[in-house]
Amino acid sequence: MSKGYFSYVRVSTQRQGQQGTSLTEQTSAIDRYAKTWNLEIINRFEERETAAKTGRPIFLDMVKALKQRRARGVIIHKIDRSARNLRDWAELGSLIDLGIEVHFANESLDLTSRGGRLSADIQAVVASDYIRNLREETIKGMRGRVKQGFYPLPAPLGYKDTGPAKPKALDPTRGPLLKKAFEVYAAGNHSLIALAEEMYSRGLRNRNGGKLSKNALNVCLRNPFYMGLVKLRSMAENFVGQHQPLVSKMLFDQVQRALDGRSIKKSVRHFFLFRRQLTCGSCENLLVAERQKGHVYYRCHTKGCTQRPFREEVVIDQFCRALKRIQFTDDELRFFEIEIDKYSHEAPKRTEKLRGELLMRDQLNASRLEKLADAYMDGVFDRETYALRKNSLMSERIEILEMTSRLDENSEQSTARLQDFLELAKSAYLSFKSANDDERRELIETISSNLIANGKTLTIKLKPPFDRVYDGTSGLSGGPFRDTSRTLSAFLSQLLVYFSQDEPVIIQKAR
Repeated sequence: MSKGYFSYVRVSTQRQGQQGTSLTEQTSAIDRYAKTWNLEIINRFEERETAAKTGRPIFLDMVKALKQRRARGVIIHKIDRSARNLRDWAELGSLIDLGIEVHFANESLDLTSRGGRLSADIQAVVASDYIRNLREETIKGMRGRVKQGFYPLPAPLGYKDTGPAKPKALDPTRGPLLKKAFEVYAAGNHSLIALAEEMYSRGLRNRNGGKLSKNALNVCLRNPFYMGLVKLRSMAENFVGQHQPLVSKMLFDQVQRALDGRSIKKSVRHFFLFRRQLTCGSCENLLVAERQKGHVYYRCHTKGCTQRPFREEVVIDQFCRALKRIQFTDDELRFFEIEIDKYSHEAPKRTEKLRGELLMRDQLNASRLEKLADAYMDGVFDRETYALRKNSLMSERIEILEMTSRLDENSEQSTARLQDFLELAKSAYLSFKSANDDERRELIETISSNLIANGKTLTIKLKPPFDRVYDGTSGLSGGPFRDTSRTLSAFLSQLLVYFSQDEPVIIQKAR
């Protein structure tokens, strides 16, 4: 066994370690103690880690070295510097039992005697209780901040800290890039790995300046903080945050569906115009695209299915017929233009009416939250049921707040969407005929929801609101609503209601 001694000093935070004040004071006290008792220090161990956590690596390395008899003993500043949890104190006790000396520079204790060990044990228990109480008070304070709408932990990626009891501020650099990451992933064309590459190329970096990992992106995309809610992992319920949301609830929910595997599109090796768009009418399985003798065929691979292959040229021809059916005549478009102009002039009155309705919904929501809290306090619900119902109401409140904030622009957006739709419906056929393959594929995905093969006939199902135009036609090339202006007005009203909805409507302008 070496005749020398180890010294061990610890600070609870990185800031204390960087400033060095606590380390210096502890080291000086240990050096004075060693000089007084003529003890030689042969190795010094310094740790920047809270003693509330077990498994401190440097502390454990020191204990291991002492058990290997590489030193006669160890000198520590105080008991609470060595252990504020009883597991670490037990490690020191095992060293004492092995005959290894443990000295505390600030306490005069004879740990070889029963009375000295008892006194040290009591101090260790007091220190452990202190840190336990400190942890509880800290958690209580953090929970209080969360209930006020403040996030008490370091700002998530895309935000910056502004100080205690203040809302996080958007990071002008990373914030817009992270929002773009939500939008890109919601489109369903990227895996998390591909998204990491894409966002790195756009300039999104982690706090160390590197590329975000797959797990880091997943954590960000799952974090409700970005849509305006705050919570701690130890808390089951969410609270409305004071910070500015980075994304809307609608976009956040869309990303969650994609993360759950319902919207991810796998990359394909070969390009086929109607890949995963054609369904067999007999067995309801997807037709598989194959290239043979310079032509593309869509075949059903279900054993025993009688559906014959569909040649791609035939599919294109029947799809073009559908595009002709959703065209509007010039007279119909002029009628829509006049009515849309009237609608825009009446927008302020409608906005104020909707604002009042949303305010009433929000007040009703607040009343339900109060009743829910009272019911929970009376023992009507258990904590899990209370948290689930409260989170649902908080989510609804976020939705109401978003709808209220968008009221002024919603009317303009709905009319803009409608005008884009009318423009696309007007020129969809010509655009499809003149577009390249990628643009054609985009148009197919925008307009159609499913193409069903029944023998030699193709049943075409279009997405709303194209389906309403398609189903309202009486011929293959005529306009759909030539009967009366009343019919056109009713149809236009349906379209305006549709494009005023909160769900995103992707309408690509004609190229």
